[in-house]
Amino acid sequence: MTHKYSLPEADAVQTGAEDGSILELARIWATPEGPLIMVRPAYDEPRAMGQVMAELCWNFAEAYSQEGKMSHAEALAALRQGWVEGQANGDAAQKQRNGQ
Repeated sequence: MTHKYSLPEADAVQTGAEDGSILELARIWATPEGPLIMVRPAYDEPRAMGQVMAELCWNFAEAYSQEGKMSHAEALAALRQGWVEGQANGDAAQKQRNGQ
């Protein structure tokens, strides 16, 4: 089922091979309670996923820039700061789960 707020699939996905060479890596939904995230660790090396996430941030920065909200550089800086804050939140949640 496709949700009315879903993003369209890229043409390459629509016409690509069905042999597993094209994989969806993540699906993220923004909700009032926070993001709903489903991921597939498709790369053997986590560093490769880090490179994909860097490209994702670059694309988000470009989208903000195209909307005229800020420059690409300002958006990248804000995304980097959000990364640091998100990591700190995750670390705090993990400590709480571990009873520390």
